[in-house]
Amino acid sequence: MQKKARDMPRKRPEPWNQTQIEKVRNLMTKFCSDPETICAVMGCRKDDLAYLCREAFGLNFKEAVKRFELEGKATLKMAYFDAAVKDKNSKALDLMAREHLDMLGPVERRRKVAREVKAKQEETEF
Repeated sequence: MQKKARDMPRKRPEPWNQTQIEKVRNLMTKFCSDPETICAVMGCRKDDLAYLCREAFGLNFKEAVKRFELEGKATLKMAYFDAAVKDKNSKALDLMAREHLDMLGPVERRRKVAREVKAKQEETEF
């Protein structure tokens, strides 16, 4: 009796070559890291991603995504810093100061004052 194809163990896919590894890495650093996107671009099955990532990066798929997304965030922050400081982009400088120096913009400042006033009014009512 001949075995059916579904009963036979599946053959492991061929590991990615260096060009394919760079392509996957670039996708992940640019926040295109959901399994469906990677599979669509790379032409592989979702079931094979863990194996392929382990072979390429020494990490499982989730670990690889986390690592390369953090790398992408760092690259983005460096570009943001360069735009703010080197290129003297006032908008980028303002946003970066708000984020890293805990400075508030005009809208946030008004909201904070309004919350403080409301809290004082509630305290005095009792």
